[in-house]
Amino acid sequence: MQPVPSPEACAVPPARGIEKERAWLRRTLKGQYDSAANHVARVLSESPGLRGTSRQSADDVVSDLVAVRLYLSGGTDRIESAVRSAVVGPHVPLARCVASGLRRLPSYRGATLLRTTLSEAQWQWYGKRRLVTEWAFCSALTTAHPDLTGDVDVLIWSMTARRTALLDPTVPDRVLYLPGTSFKVLGVRDEERRVLLLRELTGPEIGADGSVDLRRLPLDDIAMAGLEQATTEWRDAEPAVRLPATALGALSYPPGLIVTGRGAGTAPPRKGTTP
Repeated sequence: MQPVPSPEACAVPPARGIEKERAWLRRTLKGQYDSAANHVARVLSESPGLRGTSRQSADDVVSDLVAVRLYLSGGTDRIESAVRSAVVGPHVPLARCVASGLRRLPSYRGATLLRTTLSEAQWQWYGKRRLVTEWAFCSALTTAHPDLTGDVDVLIWSMTARRTALLDPTVPDRVLYLPGTSFKVLGVRDEERRVLLLRELTGPEIGADGSVDLRRLPLDDIAMAGLEQATTEWRDAEPAVRLPATALGALSYPPGLIVTGRGAGTAPPRKGTTP
């Protein structure tokens, strides 16, 4: 289970703003920043709506979107691990800039999917939970994909996950859930390939004290129906592109847990699942 981070270790942008984090990004990753900024400039010329309100400076917009572009380029496993472990370090300013940039991207409402491998203890943990919170970035797809590996399908009904195709068209159907997103556990199914069903919670559903109504709600029924329909449609889906290797790793991390991959203590593939 992921620990709740302290304010100093949290990837959620603080209320004070992230001017210090943006300055750190420009200074520390200058070479990578300049290259990514050229791509971002082209994206902004084609999608000016990403600039937001007139009160936001152009430099801030570019910095935030550059951070997302760099994150999507891959090689972020160590950053993700550090954020999920709630440790303080140089990954925090980068993660905050990424989170701010994601908020500028189009949102997605509907069914999403990732695939993972869980130990028996991890599977049972989800079965006993009603609510989980992801403190890093949760990557998912809006359609099924044969390149995904694992023995558990994690189906999530999205309300505000962000589409990333504008900044990285190599994975056109990827979405990212922002740090601090909470999910309601709708159910678990111990089938040939296990299934975990989640629904993203929206801000109004979470009280000022962090409380959540865990009773069965109409929104839960809507989400379940949507996930069932998507599962049926995905059976015949034929994605147009292969997933790049840099994206596959991130698509195997379920919300709320620290999953270190296959190894001691991790269950081997179950019969009928993809190794």
